[in-house]
Amino acid sequence: MFNQDESMSRLGATAVENLFIQEYLPAARGDYVKVYLYALYLSSHPREGLCAEEIAQELAMPVSDVEGALRYWERRHLMVRQSDSPVAYQLRSPLQLLLSGDRGMEADDAFVAFSEDVYTLFGDRRKVRPSEIAQAYEWVQDLGLRQETVLMLLTHCMSTRGVQFSFKLAEADAVRMREAGVESAADAEVFFAHSKKVQDGARAVLRRLGKRRAASQDELALYTKWLDEWKYTPDAILDACAETTKGEPTFAYLDGILGGIRSRAAARGASAASREDMQRQRATDQEEMSAVRAFAQALGQRSSSLVAATFQRLSAAYPQELMLLAAEQAQQAGRGLDGVEQYLELFQKRGLHTRAEAERYIGEIREANRALYEVFSALGLSGKPTSADRALYRKWRAWSYDEELLLLAAEQARKADSKLPYMDKILEAWHAAGVTSAEQVSARKASRAPAGRAAPGARKVAAQQYTQREYSDEELDALAFDVMEEARRQNG
Repeated sequence: MFNQDESMSRLGATAVENLFIQEYLPAARGDYVKVYLYALYLSSHPREGLCAEEIAQELAMPVSDVEGALRYWERRHLMVRQSDSPVAYQLRSPLQLLLSGDRGMEADDAFVAFSEDVYTLFGDRRKVRPSEIAQAYEWVQDLGLRQETVLMLLTHCMSTRGVQFSFKLAEADAVRMREAGVESAADAEVFFAHSKKVQDGARAVLRRLGKRRAASQDELALYTKWLDEWKYTPDAILDACAETTKGEPTFAYLDGILGGIRSRAAARGASAASREDMQRQRATDQEEMSAVRAFAQALGQRSSSLVAATFQRLSAAYPQELMLLAAEQAQQAGRGLDGVEQYLELFQKRGLHTRAEAERYIGEIREANRALYEVFSALGLSGKPTSADRALYRKWRAWSYDEELLLLAAEQARKADSKLPYMDKILEAWHAAGVTSAEQVSARKASRAPAGRAAPGARKVAAQQYTQREYSDEELDALAFDVMEEARRQNG
């Protein structure tokens, strides 16, 4: 029949009994008090269909915490569940509970027994607050742990973290116990033995990193991952701490180191679980780093992630000695990383699998180019030798013709329209006639000369008078680069 307008709802007051503040507030968790006060407010301003999810959203709390708070106040008898669908509660007066003798948890025999056990466990070493006992009892009520295993957890926390440990941090262990399916005392012993291994291991890592403090929950979670998921042994983890000197010595940095070692070992089909495995992988990493530095130096660049990634990719297909030669060639040609791959592709197409084979190939190209430049000058040609020109040169050399004979043939072909093909015809004719020396060439020419003309052998031909040019190593390298680029284009 009657209701309040919005201004009364917002600007009015919600009464909280002093007895609640005196008797219930000290033992309750802060977020549980938060839920109780909001429920008290809603009891004066009812809203239909309100559920735990909506309360959690309005109070900025996890739904599980809201549900835990509602169960807590039910046990304290300040709330009575009236229905489950929809969920509805009736709030009771602390004063009425006092007068009726129904004081909530004080009348809960199981809770009273649990409280006595907790007080006995700590004795004079620590004054346990009622709110901490209530929080521990939540692990029994909400997580479904047995009271004996919760007491074992508290004992474990005292031994590993000290008597003044945080119940809030211990709650994370309680949740993990639930997730691990801990039911019996034997299960709990196995769980705590592993937990102690994690605690001791994390503490050892902190000492190795130069930190004198207890491990945080995040650090314990990382150590658990290294131990259980990544299967590292404790001594292997400690061995990896040596790598943290290159950066900030933290668990997060160590996590990156261990993850990198694990992935690199997996790429090799190996394991990095034990200390010996770790040392082998670190030695392999050092070798690869040295190889990458040598590769970058040959390329004329600094080591970088791009250089390292390119090196790793190429080393899966090519010998490292061949990669270094390709890097040297690319550096001299100013071609960078792309040039390395182009030279390696060229070597592969030429069937060159070792550095010695590739160097021999490059040397042959340089020698052929040097000789052909001399021939070009004798012919009066300009330009650069092509692969077809080098094929002719190899044929002539197979006939055992030295540079003197080649220059003699070039002098005779100098006035031809197609100079190089004409020179090839001359050399074919000499080869067919068995001509193998300059004297034989002069004799052939003399036998064809008209009477009264001096024998040509008495004079030096222009080719013989030609001053051969000395090429520097840089020029020969440049010639080889041009040849290799041409060969790359021809091979697609």
